Amino acid sequence: MATGFLEGLIDALILGYTAAQYINYLAIGGTALVIVDYLHTFPDEVRLMWPGKLNAPKVLFFALRYYTFVHVAFASLSLRTGASPEACKIASDRTGISTAVIISASELILFVRVYAFTGRTRPMLIFLSVLFVVIIVATGVLLHNFLRSVQYATLPIPNLPCIPFTINGTLSGSVFATLLAEGIVVMAIMIYSAFRKHRGARSGLLTLFYRDGVVYFICLSLLASANIVVSFTAPRGYQFLLIQPEAVIHSILSTRMLLHLRAWSKGDSEHSMGGVIRMVPMGLTPYDPSFEPAPSTIRFEERTLDITSKATSST
Repeated sequence: MATGFLEGLIDALILGYTAAQYINYLAIGGTALVIVDYLHTFPDEVRLMWPGKLNAPKVLFFALRYYTFVHVAFASLSLRTGASPEACKIASDRTGISTAVIISASELILFVRVYAFTGRTRPMLIFLSVLFVVIIVATGVLLHNFLRSVQYATLPIPNLPCIPFTINGTLSGSVFATLLAEGIVVMAIMIYSAFRKHRGARSGLLTLFYRDGVVYFICLSLLASANIVVSFTAPRGYQFLLIQPEAVIHSILSTRMLLHLRAWSKGDSEHSMGGVIRMVPMGLTPYDPSFEPAPSTIRFEERTLDITSKATSST
């Protein structure tokens, strides 16, 4: 009987250690991705975001972009070995809360985009605000209970990474199922608005909204679905496997969407001889101190109408 218990303990330690290794590899990869993305887009940040006055999109951009470095630092602290159960629990809770902050800020940017796309109407503002609060509260409660379920114990072998001995995968899966459902609702709103308000419109901004929105939805839906599958079916310990990649990609896609909008805003005032809007390639144009940013790209409907009127008058 003692032999069977010892074999079971060894198997559990091997499984937990293997899961921790994979989680750490993906966390390190996420950190590298954040650094590479920052270096690639920093010239565009200087050119597009630094000039002009602060507004809500800029505040969201800078807060999310630079808090992401704090987040990956928290995640890196969870990679240490030989920590006590108490230290492992603190690191796990801290990273979990930070992940919630990253995803919430990214979702807020998405909701602002949808509000702009649908015409900035009061009913839509109320609906999106209520939906956002409901999603944040629901996922917050689920995340709180999930983090409470994660417990660590003193391991018989020193210098091992943090390996949870209890974890409720159903709760983590429910968090990502809620986020997936929210993404489907938001995408449905954009599609409905496109057919009702923007059908037949020809606008570079409309194309940009579609392209970024579809890419955002596909990437995060796939990640959320993968997290759901892992949470419900994977062995204990693997529930953390894809959480950090999803948080990092949430942040990168959200900030890049805002950079794309600002790039379109700059391109709006730069026309070629044929009258076609000239988009500025990301990461290739140096900072131009004479550049005066166009009005906030959040005013989607107003700016689209303005472009349409210019095109009409030119013909």
